[in-house]
Amino acid sequence: MLPDPGRYEERYRLAVGAAPGLAIGLITIGLVFLTVWPWVTGVVIAVALVILMGAVVTGRRRVAFRADYAGVTLGVVPGKLTARGRPAVSIPWADVEKIIFYPASPAGQGPDAGVQCIGVQRREGAAALPAGNEQAPGCPVPGVAAGATRRVAGWRVDRERLAVVTAAVAPRIPIVDASTGPGLGIDGQGQGATALEPGPADSKES
Repeated sequence: MLPDPGRYEERYRLAVGAAPGLAIGLITIGLVFLTVWPWVTGVVIAVALVILMGAVVTGRRRVAFRADYAGVTLGVVPGKLTARGRPAVSIPWADVEKIIFYPASPAGQGPDAGVQCIGVQRREGAAALPAGNEQAPGCPVPGVAAGATRRVAGWRVDRERLAVVTAAVAPRIPIVDASTGPGLGIDGQGQGATALEPGPADSKES
């Protein structure tokens, strides 16, 4: 089936924070094998598998990012297995000024140097977000709220597909690349501080 020309959606491939939990769980299971009776081992393995696989399945079901006729949705940010993550945010196109890619580490160094972020610069006067209205840390573009950004971790972005859908449903919204180097988790080309615009760069919605 051909993709919907007015909808682009990405889902988490693995819940953020679940991978360390899976590793710890497997190590724990190994230790149980060495220290307790077989029937206890069986119970522990069964419970651990239910919990760990549940985390993986939940992560795969969660929407990480969506752009459609209504606007841009930044999905729930999964946290640790027992903690709540950042809630989803839906931003209508009328409130969108730009979609921006930028590196998580401003200087392009450190443990987050290879991680990209995606943010939405909202128009002046847009309603406040439920949380995270302060400037997004590390974002080189002013006016991007922390609550309107997401790290591209545990999911990927197809920039070409995003540009096609944005051009179809919101042709005046530019997609700006404020990256300073190559990043992980991004499909497609376009590194460096450039504007990847599906529509006129200087036009604005009335």
